[in-house]
Amino acid sequence: MSAHLSSPRIAALVLAGGTGSRMGGCDKTLLPLSRTLTVLDYVLYALRPHCAALAISANGDASRFAPWNLPVLSDMESDTGPLAGILEGLRWAEAQNCSVLITVPGDTPFIPADLPQRLLPAPAVAVSANRHHHLVASWPTSCRSALEAWLSQPECKDKRRIRAFAATLGMRSIVFPDQSPDLFFNINTPDEYAYARTLAYEGLTHA
Repeated sequence: MSAHLSSPRIAALVLAGGTGSRMGGCDKTLLPLSRTLTVLDYVLYALRPHCAALAISANGDASRFAPWNLPVLSDMESDTGPLAGILEGLRWAEAQNCSVLITVPGDTPFIPADLPQRLLPAPAVAVSANRHHHLVASWPTSCRSALEAWLSQPECKDKRRIRAFAATLGMRSIVFPDQSPDLFFNINTPDEYAYARTLAYEGLTHA
């Protein structure tokens, strides 16, 4: 059987639920990065060719994402951090008849264009510069019930930790080459935002 015929149906979820506290409380995903494109546009550029379905994970007014015409998934368990968003993503991906969910933070504009393929088979996590990026990962939708059970357990120190839950799945580490800028560089501060805009205007990215 060819690789094309055996490829799983992939969904992707852009995690845009951060508060952006070090950026004055803004939606980092919606920041302009180049003349016509936002950070979100950059992320979607890499994901769209490989994914059968795309969605955004964010709470608050969903209308701010209306220009992208994508589902906006809110999570009801805000005390469990990003894992709650991943759970909603898994439920949504199952409804799209997808067997794999790719997650990517919405403030990580320079992800590689072949990221979804590199993270197959799921579960797998991206690694660069000896750092595991547990929000850049592939999740089999079959792990939904396991995550529901994980989040429903009595409060414990590891309940919110993505790394801890990922370990229960036997998540593989996929090492990406070290380079500058790092493929998984994310925007947390005004200085990092200025740096990202410089990279975009210099044409060092795909925009």
